[in-house]
Amino acid sequence: MNTKIKTVLLTAAAALAMTAGVANAAPNKYHNNGWGKPGPSKVYKKNGISGAERAAIARSAANVASLKRRIMRDGRVSTFERIQLRNAERRHASLVQRFYRS
Repeated sequence: MNTKIKTVLLTAAAALAMTAGVANAAPNKYHNNGWGKPGPSKVYKKNGISGAERAAIARSAANVASLKRRIMRDGRVSTFERIQLRNAERRHASLVQRFYRS
């Protein structure tokens, strides 16, 4: 086969593959500007949190604070302690976000 014909066929196949992928993509259900998650204004937010949820958030914050005090007690923060603290803060943040959003 001629090299020009091969080039044209490969270009056409690549263009077809790219447009087929875009055509099969999920519709923009949440109006989220092309990102994977819905935008903050499109997510259902409840008006307030219950007392039990407030208590769980307070317990989580107290656990994070006690972990920080324990880690900072000797004045040195090891890599393992830094990982522990980062994970605890991340768990607390996700708990707060889950209670306020769901």
